[in-house]
Amino acid sequence: MDLLTYLTTPAAAGTPEYIFLVAQVVVALVGAYLALLHADAHPVRGPALRRLGQALLVVGLLGAVVGALRTSGIEPFTAPVWITVATVLNLALIGFVLYYAQTVYPRQVAAHEQASRSRGGAKTFQPRPATTRQPRLSVPNQTDSQNGDATLQANGVSRPPSGRRASRRDRKRKSR
Repeated sequence: MDLLTYLTTPAAAGTPEYIFLVAQVVVALVGAYLALLHADAHPVRGPALRRLGQALLVVGLLGAVVGALRTSGIEPFTAPVWITVATVLNLALIGFVLYYAQTVYPRQVAAHEQASRSRGGAKTFQPRPATTRQPRLSVPNQTDSQNGDATLQANGVSRPPSGRRASRRDRKRKSR
């Protein structure tokens, strides 16, 4: 049997077709998650994952439709050519993702880091060193609590100030 006859001859659906259908549904679900639900704040990785999710969603939905039509036994779609086309599209997407991950993405990350360095400050996450604060040892009285200052609790632990004024002051300190 030659290749053209094999690809166009209808055949009954078996276990490989059902595995293909389940795999394509999983690919579509992963694509939907990455494209619609996953939130990544990184300025380069976030859009790249969103585009990957969109591509996975399209290829996965196409493969799921082809797999569903193949397993349902509708005559023109029982030919193996449809699953072959969907598989080739999946392989092309895998090849493009590998190319993008090895060549394009590292260049984009390096360009972003260079641009953030030349602007004078990196916008990426940098952990701050932990600081320990000594509790203020003052006797709680009415003037301290009215001013919004930290007061010493009965167990010796300092309580942070509460209220609008103290909150605004803390926010202002953090923004400096």
